[in-house]
Order: sequence, then structure tokens, then C-alpha cells
Amino acid sequence: MFSVRALARLAPLAARTAVAIPRVAQPAAALRIAATPASRAFSSSRMTWNKVDQELIAKLDDEIKCEAETEAETPEPVSDYLKKSPFQLTEKSGSDEVILTRKFGNEEIKVVFAVSDINAAEDEDDLEYAEDYDEEGNQQQNQQQEQSQEGEEEEEGEAESLTFPVRCLITISKSNAGSISVEAIAQDGAFIVESVANIKDNVLANSRSVEADWEKRGLYQGPPFAELDERLQVAFEQYLEERGINSDLAWFVPNYVFHKDQLEYTNWLKDFKAFVAAK
Repeated sequence: MFSVRALARLAPLAARTAVAIPRVAQPAAALRIAATPASRAFSSSRMTWNKVDQELIAKLDDEIKCEAETEAETPEPVSDYLKKSPFQLTEKSGSDEVILTRKFGNEEIKVVFAVSDINAAEDEDDLEYAEDYDEEGNQQQNQQQEQSQEGEEEEEGEAESLTFPVRCLITISKSNAGSISVEAIAQDGAFIVESVANIKDNVLANSRSVEADWEKRGLYQGPPFAELDERLQVAFEQYLEERGINSDLAWFVPNYVFHKDQLEYTNWLKDFKAFVAAK
């Protein structure tokens, strides 16, 4: 299950996307006066530089230890889905992209989503949590303590409440009929379909290159899905559900994104530390 400390990482992530700090323009002359003379930039001794390095390494060590405490086993919502799912998951360490594939009759189905979508999380509760922290620091600390006490009793509830929009590209291909490319968002246990495009070239439909993406954008994408007749929308959603693009998958996607983000963040910290420590 996700720890309270791990869940709390969503608040600053959301706050970064929701709160902008205004920048005040300054005359060039003022900037020159405020700037440190170039001669002082090289005055620090190697001993001082090493001290700065060591302080950064110590901070990285602290963060790595904190993350290690929450990086135990794969969360149950993730492992349970993978055990029963018809999809095969493909991902590699250091990669932002996650791919799910399966066969369905004469069809090849692929679902692609990105871990970086966690940076766009804007859950209302998280945003309020961040605002309390900015304006009433003491109150924020009390909230964290209360959440920590409730965490052990409501681990399962926390996992289910962890939901944020994750953009998915769903491709359904037939060897003799081309592909359909579906852009959808997984959130709150449902897929919100945005568009459905017909792509006759299967190679183009499944390619992830920049050139292929540009070429696909030049194709007619069809009308916005929400503008279609409601009966057609319902029929197509049932079509997707029959192929496993259902509520279970919609819950799995954000939970897996969060789990992989934790792992990637820990690896990023270790690589960062290794670089700073290298002599």
C-alpha cells in the first residue's frame, strides 16, 4: 500500500502546477549592480567546494532513506490487477512510458500512458492541503499528524482515493483493416474518451516516433467524442469494455503511475548522488 508520506508527494506536485510566483522585471543596470563580480565567482577554495558537495550528498542520502521506507512491495491494487489482467505490461527502468498489450480475437490492442502525468495532478484535496501549508504552517503539521494516525487504518481507502487524470493512447489494430486510435483519460475508475481516429496504416498507427506522430496529426481525427450521439457513445464504450478497457484498468493506471514514479524517483536520487560523489 502507499504510505502517507508517499501520498503527500502529490501535494507539492500539484502545487507546482497550480501556483505561479510572479516575476518582477528589473532594469538591466540594476541587474548589473546586483550581480556578484566575476572575480569572486572563482574565489572559493576547493575545500569549500567539497563541503558544499558533501552537504548535498548528505541531503540526498536522507531523501533516499525516506524513500526506501516506502518502497517495499508492489501495492495490492497494482499486483492484484496484474494477476488477473489479460494485458501484458512492458516498461523499463528509467523510461517514462508504460505499455499494456493484449490479443483479442484477430485484434492487437495496445494502451500507452506516461508516468510524467503525475506532475499534472491537480486533486482538489491536495491543492487545499498545499494552501494550508502556505498560510498556516502549524495547522499543516497537525493535519499531517492526523493523517499519519489514520493511515494504518485506511490504507485500502487511500489507494482507492489516489486518482488523477492520466492520458492514455489506445490502439486497436487488425491486420486486414488498419487501426483505430483512441485518445482517452483514465480517472476516477472510468475512461473519458476524447477522440477516435481511423488510421489505415498499422505501422503508422503503432509507431511512437516524432515523424509518425506528426503524420498522424495531419489525419482527420473525427469529431469530438462528446459531440457524438449519446447512443453511439454508449455503444463504443461497451465496445472498449469488452476488450478490457474498463473500470478495473482505469483504476490501475493512476495507481501504477504513482508506484512507478516512486521507484523512478528513488533511482533518480541515487544517480544524482553518484554523479555528485564522482571524483
